[in-house]
Amino acid sequence: IFWGKPTNRTLIFAPWENFEEQNSSKSLVRIGSGSLSRKCAYYGKGNIKFHQKRNYTELELDLMEDKSIADETSFFAEVKFKPIPEETQEFIILFSPTNTENYQTYVVPFSEREIPWGSYRLTSQFNQTLYVAVGKKKLSISPGKSAMLNAIDFDGSGRERMIIYQKLNNSYKEVASQSFGINDRQRGMFFLTTRKKRVSVIPMIDNKRPIEQAIGYGTKPLEVVAGSDSDPSKEPAVLQSF
Repeated sequence: IFWGKPTNRTLIFAPWENFEEQNSSKSLVRIGSGSLSRKCAYYGKGNIKFHQKRNYTELELDLMEDKSIADETSFFAEVKFKPIPEETQEFIILFSPTNTENYQTYVVPFSEREIPWGSYRLTSQFNQTLYVAVGKKKLSISPGKSAMLNAIDFDGSGRERMIIYQKLNNSYKEVASQSFGINDRQRGMFFLTTRKKRVSVIPMIDNKRPIEQAIGYGTKPLEVVAGSDSDPSKEPAVLQSF
């Protein structure tokens, strides 16, 4: 997911960490700033590298003598990654713009052990303590701290509205709100941050889907080439959410 300025990009990565290899399998993932992308699978043992293609206009394509130029890619960003033997890792990658045209990446752990299905983690990046009310549940979150909302706290409710308050002049003022589903097929995180000097809620919600639907899942290191009798398939090494 893109952090900060609203952005949408289609990025390319090699699930087996062999982007430069001839006939390597490559996957496309559409990433935006409003919600998480589809889950992606990665089998490599080193850092994850993302590339992008330039978007040409129809006129530019018509005037292009060498059409293969349109398929050329450029490096976009790199994510630090180190596999853990016999363990599937899940995390969210944040793409944050820098002062240049480059992007810095951050990895946020997102395992089911830390955030089970039906649960949400609230993390405050606001510079003052915020007060949250969800149904009958009330809590306060200091800057840099987190709190959990669990489905068991809202038994019988299918959807709840979270209201965030800020203490101003000895009174509590509603400054933001966010609705979310209460079920065992969703989980996620809410970041309480600042946008234009106001409290803003950034939701990152994951929906339960078969792992086979993850982008890049089950791919082989190399695309099948006619006449090839090799079988480079292996068991997945690791899985992430982007």
